[in-house]
Amino acid sequence: MRLFVFFTPQAILTERAQTGDVYIVIDLIRATTTMTVMLERGARRVLVAESIEQAQAGAAYRPGRALCGERNVRRIPGFDYGNSPREFAQLDLQGRELIMTTTNGTRAFHACPPETIRLAGCFRNAHAVTSAALRLASAHDRDIALVCAGEFGYFALDDAVCAGYLAAELLRQAGHALTPHGSVLAATAIYEAYKPPRVLECSESALTVVKAGVIDDPPFCVEIDQSTVVPAVSGREEETGLLIIEPLPL
Repeated sequence: MRLFVFFTPQAILTERAQTGDVYIVIDLIRATTTMTVMLERGARRVLVAESIEQAQAGAAYRPGRALCGERNVRRIPGFDYGNSPREFAQLDLQGRELIMTTTNGTRAFHACPPETIRLAGCFRNAHAVTSAALRLASAHDRDIALVCAGEFGYFALDDAVCAGYLAAELLRQAGHALTPHGSVLAATAIYEAYKPPRVLECSESALTVVKAGVIDDPPFCVEIDQSTVVPAVSGREEETGLLIIEPLPL
């Protein structure tokens, strides 16, 4: 088994993907942290849209779904919620269906090859998501890739730092069973140089969120191993094209 890091979705080598490869999508600040919290708080599933229009069509198709999302940190006008994990941590979402679209994170899920197993990773579920990825990849001797959502197509420091931590955790758990690509060495070096809380002082994503007045979200996003929930793509809704994300069974 091999381990890779893609520092942006555009770097994914789709032609090399095999059925059963495991892709862990990381949008640390804030989408994958938010998804984890949504499912922690009892949401039945999160439906991931590539665009605002697709999200709105999904809500119209099945009334009662909550629209969640942001563009450039701000809640999308007319949506029920934004993309704040701290906000969702205060809500009772038991049994609800949420539709989510964000500036970067939700698009990264759609960028991953459809034949792969797609999981949402962050610091919050670090041990749980890496353990699940190893279990799934080992079952069929497949590769694991960490996919950073980036920011507007560019490298994002916070995602790379989280990728470095998850990569180190994967290697710690797997030992010699997992062979790291050079990109993994780069990610782990970035983590060591910018591990929390320093990343919050240097990350453009964190600084942008703080500048928008959502000061509690970045510290929340770097809390490690607070959750055992692993969000996983379970399919695509045929009528709307929305990706369906549900908790991976333990």
